[in-house]
Amino acid sequence: MIKLSSQQGIGLIEVMVALLLLAVAVLGFSALQMNALNATDESLVRSRAMSVSKKLSENMRLNTLAANDFTTELNKFNQGAENITEYCSKVKQAGTGFNENSCKSNACTSEQIAALNTWQAASLACEQDIMLNMITCPDMADINARQCIITSWGKTIPVLDDNEDNACGDSNGSYKVGSHCLIMEAY
Repeated sequence: MIKLSSQQGIGLIEVMVALLLLAVAVLGFSALQMNALNATDESLVRSRAMSVSKKLSENMRLNTLAANDFTTELNKFNQGAENITEYCSKVKQAGTGFNENSCKSNACTSEQIAALNTWQAASLACEQDIMLNMITCPDMADINARQCIITSWGKTIPVLDDNEDNACGDSNGSYKVGSHCLIMEAY
């Protein structure tokens, strides 16, 4: 029988168990912190994407005569672009044809204004590593031709496609799991 008074200190095993518990707790807090940072980054990009979409939508409402031209102009940037680098390269290349001050001093057609507004929105999106696209919303072709403005970031492509793994959503307009995008309806 061992007397309690014979125990002289903490054993090495107790110290190792305490350190192991401390390490597990610190790793748990680190993982929690990383998740919080990722959520903050996602929220910031989502807010920027909403701002770009809203600006484009407001320009469309101001220029109703050229509503279809906004989609046509955005399709020029998206055609064949499989990532943000290719998309922004096309936007930058298109920018060489625009003089932003020309419509301030000269009369521009509604089509020219739509092209300029679309390029400005796409340029703003590129500055924030966001791709921008616009399509007729699913199941809305006969109802006021509502447009879906799709913004995406990361590896997500701003399309609604059942067969594309990196698409924002499926052909019904539902978001795909794991996609990083925002779909905004405009009319």
